[in-house]
Amino acid sequence: MMHLSFEQEITLIKRMLAAMDVDESDAAYLAAVDTHSDFTGTYSHGLSRFCIYLRQYMAGALVAQPDFRCVKEGETSLTFDCGGGSGIAAVNRVYDAVLERARKYGVAAGVGRNSANIGCGGYYGHRMAEDNVIGIVMSNTYPCQSPFGGADRLIGTNPIIMGCPTTNPNRPIVIDISTSGVAIGKVQAYRRENKQMPLDWANDYDGNPTSDPHVAYCVRPMGGHKGYGLAVFVDMFGGVLSDALTSPEIPFVEDMRPEETGFAVILLDIAHFIDVERFKEHASLYVDLIKNSRTATGVKEIFMPGEIEARLIEERKVTGLDFSDALEAELTELGRKCGALGADDKLTDLLA
Repeated sequence: MMHLSFEQEITLIKRMLAAMDVDESDAAYLAAVDTHSDFTGTYSHGLSRFCIYLRQYMAGALVAQPDFRCVKEGETSLTFDCGGGSGIAAVNRVYDAVLERARKYGVAAGVGRNSANIGCGGYYGHRMAEDNVIGIVMSNTYPCQSPFGGADRLIGTNPIIMGCPTTNPNRPIVIDISTSGVAIGKVQAYRRENKQMPLDWANDYDGNPTSDPHVAYCVRPMGGHKGYGLAVFVDMFGGVLSDALTSPEIPFVEDMRPEETGFAVILLDIAHFIDVERFKEHASLYVDLIKNSRTATGVKEIFMPGEIEARLIEERKVTGLDFSDALEAELTELGRKCGALGADDKLTDLLA
């Protein structure tokens, strides 16, 4: 079993990407977001997902040195072509540009096309809190979810992320949800580990619930028709508004072709609406009212959105994190294929 500290995981990712000549700033974004994912307990979008990114770079499905550029600009609106590079890097760059406009005008929005998987959405919620803004990020994905009542894979997991600050910088309010019941990465992780899934995660080819990750054909909408409706509108914001592909048109990740996904970033600078400290105090009062309220029978504590993840990352930055032998073996194989490791090298050699 491989044990890594927070800093070691960041180093490992950066060095593996450097071997493939990935843009240095892209690599830094990937390392930050993937490590945040693992250390907050979202294992499906940490090193597990990084294995897919590595294969995509090697196959040319991700561009190592993308031509990222603004193609349409207004005072509070921006449209970007992300050049087929990392979706994680693209969202962070669009976020930076939108934040600059929001600081000036109070509200700003940006969309990106020709993008790819955006990684752990919770990271962007934490960015919002650190920047004293309240906002939303949405991205479409390749089709792995069935419409409500359907059996075909036509809609992405299409995540929605929101965040805002409180008086405690370590306890922002953050929500990161896929519009499916679970992210497809969780099904892939269970398939890798050959573990049975909960029965309500996915359907087989004919639309029947299954607990076998090897026969899972598509994940199911969160909350039935409600999650389905939200997923459709993520495609409207992320895909149609940015002139990207919509989920039914996006190639499956196994095809190793450019994803050409789209996303939207909308930010409100709190200071344009209310004193920032007043906002934080009121938000924290709101948190206290909920956390100090009566719990249901058998429940010890009520958690705010993002609180469990915030606690985990605090704890694990001290203790480090264990990774499975299967994941270590896969990363080692990929490291040798991409030239980051020699034939006899171990993954931990990249940390020296």
